[in-house]
Amino acid sequence: MHNKTGGDGKEFTGDLNSTGLEGELKKSQYYPLISEAQKLIHEKIPNEICNTDKVAAAEVGLREEIFEGINYKRAVVYLMSNGCEWALKSAHGCLMCGHLAKQTRRDKTISVDDYLKQFEEEFELIDFEKNPILNLYNNGSFINDSEIPAAARRGMLKKINGNPHIKMLVIESRPEFVTEEKVREIKELIPDKHVEIGVGLEIKDDFYRGICINKGFSLHRFNAAAELITKYLNLRTYVLLKPLFLTEKESIDNAIETVEHSFEVGATTVSLEASTIQDYTLMSYFYKHGLYTTPWLWSILEIVKRAKPTGKLIVGLFKFFPSPSAVPNNCELCNEKVMNTIIQYNQTLNKRAFNGLTCDCKNEWEEVLKEKPMPFDERLKPIPELLAELKLASN
Repeated sequence: MHNKTGGDGKEFTGDLNSTGLEGELKKSQYYPLISEAQKLIHEKIPNEICNTDKVAAAEVGLREEIFEGINYKRAVVYLMSNGCEWALKSAHGCLMCGHLAKQTRRDKTISVDDYLKQFEEEFELIDFEKNPILNLYNNGSFINDSEIPAAARRGMLKKINGNPHIKMLVIESRPEFVTEEKVREIKELIPDKHVEIGVGLEIKDDFYRGICINKGFSLHRFNAAAELITKYLNLRTYVLLKPLFLTEKESIDNAIETVEHSFEVGATTVSLEASTIQDYTLMSYFYKHGLYTTPWLWSILEIVKRAKPTGKLIVGLFKFFPSPSAVPNNCELCNEKVMNTIIQYNQTLNKRAFNGLTCDCKNEWEEVLKEKPMPFDERLKPIPELLAELKLASN
């Protein structure tokens, strides 16, 4: 395992020429190539004109989650946004994230009034008595003033606080925007509801988080944000199963380690998110060239069975916006059956949902786990060729 956290708090953020990157990540000849490839891929996103006063998407009652022992329906609102600052910076965002293509304005900045109009219009359509959990997403950091102006954020939170039927709110942020002032303000605006701030740690190992995801922050920074969030509110951590360049077994082992670390630093909820294929991502590019496969559903079950959670461990069900073009799978004979057991697990948090579940393809999965991995540097060697192909296509 790589452990490059150090104690100096230096971050994997900002311009690639002045990041303060340390250790193996800085030495890797492939890191700047990955960022350049992301840039070229993002340049291919169509420049569509967006309605800045309309949400990008919303779904009501399609997802469920246990809260205080009861399984509730969730309302999920995807705001049309000013875009994730990390994805729009020179490092060009996470390698598996397709939100930039469908949830970010291209023609003008979204104003406070536009944010409030799109939110309030959708808010009024939701029956929160039947759907008392609200997930409010903006494809980036809800508490970053550059993405959502403070006045818009406060207006939305006050509206949410005023609805007596909403029991739980989930918002998201990168850790660098988590400050005591922001977290305390949310607590003051929504004093009596359960609020979770979701942070995508993805993988505990700093080197892997940098080179395999391009996440742009250190474990040190995540831990500091976790401490601030849990002082006033609740922490939800996202853990990614099978980022680029890791084998199936490595991905399982790293996911278990990351789940358990998340609970150690105080997470109330950990959501295991298995990688999917979304358009305009480097992961999609590797997938289309036969250099990446989505994880097995058996791997999801393995993590849930082996992890030792001290809070709520749930599994993301690949239902999000924009819709993926490929998702985790086993075989046609058992995909539906296994997915149904994962849904059942989420409804009960009882691992017995997986008892007795088997299929002939499980033997194939077990053989995959036994495969000897190639040296890590060898796995990165296709990057220059793919980058050259991208450059050629962009000319």
